[in-house]
Amino acid sequence: MLAPRPTTISARRRQRGSFLLEALVAVLVISLGIMGLVGLQARAMQNVDDAQFRGEAAFLASDVLGRMWSTDQATLEAQFNTGGGVGTPYDEFKNVVHARLPGASAIAGNPDVVVTPRFGSIVNGYDVVITVRWKPPGEAAGSPSHNFVTSAVVKLN
Repeated sequence: MLAPRPTTISARRRQRGSFLLEALVAVLVISLGIMGLVGLQARAMQNVDDAQFRGEAAFLASDVLGRMWSTDQATLEAQFNTGGGVGTPYDEFKNVVHARLPGASAIAGNPDVVVTPRFGSIVNGYDVVITVRWKPPGEAAGSPSHNFVTSAVVKLN
């Protein structure tokens, strides 16, 4: 019988535990992949929420623009400019924005509606710029607010 070669025995000893090491590396790689997927899913949920709030802000701004089209043009500035008194359409718009968008009531001057006569005369209609701001829940206190800005021309035909 042949005696085992010493190089074969030493090679086997050097390979002991290599399978365990490969298994640990595989577990590490899979764990990192799963953590990446969880982070990706969380970011996707944030984007869905932001899209929902942005859509809501766009709807509210379009709604107030529609009201401007059906309002007497002579009173448009007094009724819809930011800072309109209690009971004005601006005040109603502000209350709806504060009720439907998170953190909107904590932002000063929100929503902002600027109604200015075109070319200095109400005969030419009005330029309207509406800015709606909100702060998604769970966002850091110092982070900037999200906003939706739209502009339109309101004029009788």
